Amino acid sequence: MKASSPDPSSLIERLHRAFGPLIGGIILDLVDLSTIGPYGLGGFFIGGLVGWWICSIYSISTQTRFIIALLAGIYCLLPLTEFIPVATLISAFIRFRGESNLRAED
Repeated sequence: MKASSPDPSSLIERLHRAFGPLIGGIILDLVDLSTIGPYGLGGFFIGGLVGWWICSIYSISTQTRFIIALLAGIYCLLPLTEFIPVATLISAFIRFRGESNLRAED
């Protein structure tokens, strides 16, 4: 009996589903970390652009995308958030909650 290897496309889809939201949070936290000090105001614009870009990956509506981009910009503008990975933690929590909802639907 020959063992079958997993389908690579399904592996990629599973990895994207598992880690996609976390990657967005990590990117936003890295932007927040990189805009420390005198570049803080620039963090608002860069964080907003990153928030908009992340939302575009997931085909979120324009109105919701604008709100999330605004929140991402504010997050990168706030002081004392540079060393706390809040965006990553929120992404992990959303992913965790989404997994339980998917199991309930099955």
